[in-house]
Amino acid sequence: MEFRLLGPLEARVAGEAVTLGGAKQRGVLAVLLLRADEVVPVERLIDEIWGDSPPPSAAHSLEAYVSRLRQLFNGHGPSLVRRGAGYSLELGDAQLDVRDFMELLDGVSHALEASDDARVSRLAADALALWRGPALADVALASAGRVEAERLEELRLRTLEQRFDARLALGRDEKLVGELQVLVGQNPYRERFVAQLMLALYRSGRHADALDAYEKTRTALDDDLGLQPSAELQQLSGQIVRQEPALQSSTVYVRQARRGAIERNARRVSGLVLAGAVTVAAMALTANGSTPNEERASPTTKRVAIVLPGSDSEELSHAARSVSVGVRRAQVLNDLETETLLVDEHAGDSTEIERLARRIDLGGFGIVIVLGDGKAARALSRHVRKLPEVRFVFIDASLRDLSLENASNAIAVRFADEDSTYLAGYLTGLAEPMDGSSDSVERVSVVAGLPTSHTKRAVAEFTRGLRNSIRGVDVRVDYSRELVEPTRCEQLANRQIDSGSDVVFVVAGQCGLGALAVARLRGVWGIGADDDGVGYAPHVLAFTYKEWERAAERGVEGALSRTLLMGKDLVLGLEDDYAVGLQMSYQVPEHIQSLVVSRCSEIRASRHLTVEH
Repeated sequence: MEFRLLGPLEARVAGEAVTLGGAKQRGVLAVLLLRADEVVPVERLIDEIWGDSPPPSAAHSLEAYVSRLRQLFNGHGPSLVRRGAGYSLELGDAQLDVRDFMELLDGVSHALEASDDARVSRLAADALALWRGPALADVALASAGRVEAERLEELRLRTLEQRFDARLALGRDEKLVGELQVLVGQNPYRERFVAQLMLALYRSGRHADALDAYEKTRTALDDDLGLQPSAELQQLSGQIVRQEPALQSSTVYVRQARRGAIERNARRVSGLVLAGAVTVAAMALTANGSTPNEERASPTTKRVAIVLPGSDSEELSHAARSVSVGVRRAQVLNDLETETLLVDEHAGDSTEIERLARRIDLGGFGIVIVLGDGKAARALSRHVRKLPEVRFVFIDASLRDLSLENASNAIAVRFADEDSTYLAGYLTGLAEPMDGSSDSVERVSVVAGLPTSHTKRAVAEFTRGLRNSIRGVDVRVDYSRELVEPTRCEQLANRQIDSGSDVVFVVAGQCGLGALAVARLRGVWGIGADDDGVGYAPHVLAFTYKEWERAAERGVEGALSRTLLMGKDLVLGLEDDYAVGLQMSYQVPEHIQSLVVSRCSEIRASRHLTVEH
């Protein structure tokens, strides 16, 4: 059996199309396929299919759709099973075009590292050939499913960029112009496409057309977004004006683009657009901290401010975008007015927080959502008690750490991510080494970032889960004391694998991606976190996740209804419909997946009994 998501939803048996039923049944199948071989909670399925207003019969209708899908799969390989509070579509030997696409992208990454342009071009073309149109073009999904489809579309565009880079490096300039012109027309703010078009036109002897392409992009960015082209695109324009000989080199610009410099503005724009599910405002404050209108508006719970780490020149994180989506859902349900305030965590100007506090005080905000426990959250926490009419909700933070325990106008929604790291350790103890050298792992390494209490707790839970599934395993823990630069984590991972590690677990932010890259090259398993950019790849055994949307929505609803206890933390764990969890690789054997799911269900059940008691 074969499933296709990269275009209209399709299923085929022996090459023949299978009738998949009505729109909602197709939606159920799409959500299950997007999370194939994972447990998808019933609540998530209902949210995706019926949105914010499901009918009373939604659960019963869902059961009917699942029953019909089981009949379609009967005898063809896949199985749709109930696990705990959700369903899992276990593919068996069925094909899924998304997985084929991701495997080809992994090959593209290897070819890029080897500077093998011919192979990059070939593999990228094979990956793009799997696409038949926009992902799930004929399926209506709510927020999470649609975000996943948009993520796939972003990967498609990125693969196109890599393919054009490779073909430019191979000197195939004239053949690219027509295709690039179409893509630039469809994606006018994606500067890497523009740069590739300019270079292809210049090398084809069309110097004036290359400069015209730049000017059209500059005008569009200025008129539509109030932005200027990136420094890299401006530099390329100048090189074309000067007709620098280096532009004729097949690799001079391509290598620079591969380092990602040319994408800064494109990422910035896409990040703000995604966050723009709510209105994004870059704190319209003057240098002295005043606002255009000094009159103080009375706080009302209908006005919600969302404070996110970032700036108008940086890409918003996955967590920030997801929190925005969660607040948007609460906004629609409760007829709220929202405004997002971006705060540069790296700025050295302490007056920025004062301006932020003044903006909140004067803006009539009754609820303020603050993401994280970083510099901005810690500084803003000192103003909480000064603004008693405003209810503050801190996401992924603890009131104790912010010195706000028992504050009458503050709550924190934090994740029990020790649950997911425990499950990651438990899975690690059940796995076999990637190279098949033995029946079980014998040494496991942890590359941790900063030795904070939170990180140490995660390491301890991972180790506990590991030793609950396998006795006598050797665990080595190294701290990089670095969260951004990957070189240090690369060094630690190499040293750990040299000493015989079979698995590398990383909890070190962006730095940890360096350790996972080493794990891939050295042929050992890696485990990381979705928030750090870790996803499905042949060497990734599993990755942890947090349901940011759900946390934000719970925080807003709790602040509106006062159902959450002020001055206390709301802790979201496995018992809260999998607010945290572990996504296992499809390479994990079914019997091991079942053991991990069973342990997960045991934890949830014990927590529910404790709460009820």
